[in-house]
Amino acid sequence: MTVWLNIDFYTIINMNTMVRRIVFTIALLLIACGSFTFGLLSCGSVDNQQTEEAETQAVQTTQTTQTEQRAQIAQENAQNAPRQRGPVASLLIPDLNEEKGVQKTLGDKSRQTLDVWETVKITHGVISILLSSGATGSESLSPLDGILTKLSNMLSRIFSAIIFGKILLTLSSYIVFLAIIPVCALITILLIWTYGDRRRMPRVVIVFVMLSLVISFAFPAAFQLSTLMENKILSGNIETLITSIDEKGRTAESMERSLSARRQGSSVAAFIVNAKNLSNSLTEDVINYSVIFIFIYIFIPFLFLVTLFFLTKYFAKMILTR
Repeated sequence: MTVWLNIDFYTIINMNTMVRRIVFTIALLLIACGSFTFGLLSCGSVDNQQTEEAETQAVQTTQTTQTEQRAQIAQENAQNAPRQRGPVASLLIPDLNEEKGVQKTLGDKSRQTLDVWETVKITHGVISILLSSGATGSESLSPLDGILTKLSNMLSRIFSAIIFGKILLTLSSYIVFLAIIPVCALITILLIWTYGDRRRMPRVVIVFVMLSLVISFAFPAAFQLSTLMENKILSGNIETLITSIDEKGRTAESMERSLSARRQGSSVAAFIVNAKNLSNSLTEDVINYSVIFIFIYIFIPFLFLVTLFFLTKYFAKMILTR
């Protein structure tokens, strides 16, 4: 009788453990399938958006009456109206429209950087013309020629960093949901069925869910923080810098057109002082622009990701060792 009770007791324990493993396995499979489906829908939303844009352009070319245009605008506004999201959905489901806003901000920043780059190139062209003219005093422009070359290289690296950021943001949206989370779910299921300590199974699942959320939101949250800081804190400084750089670009274009019509060295001597002042002022503006960019789009995301990594590591260790 005692043996039978012992056998029955251990059988019940094993049954409870088996039931928990099955429940956790089903839950993780649902998470993996949901993540993979969301990743497919996210990828499909890009194609759908491009198709909708193409269809909108086609409709705009065929509709000519004001009534039809107003109806089309009203329909587009209704389709683009933001939907109300509950607190749970806001936490667990990434907002693709918000992420597209960050992508758009990075796209605008890339165009802005190209405009600054173009201004540096034009000013560099003015310096090159003056150096090649052989006018008296033009040799003093040689250091500025080297500085503008370095500024051009710096802006090319900034542009590359923006493109790299857009790629990271895209990968965090699609690859994470299509591959990383499903693979992590399968690894967690394997650990559940092979892990020796049965009491830690719920903790393993909790850590997996936490890691999935962190991986899903890490890069979008980092870039969202950068965008928020630029728009709310440093927007005035950036606008002032861009306005100043645009004015110097127009001045450089005017000088380049004037210099192109002059071939003799003596005729370009009057431009040397203006070219020095323009280059020095532009150098200061571009350096300030680069410092702001590095601080907002490189230092802030890096600091945020490092902090998030150590916090996640700390909480995961604390959960598993309790």
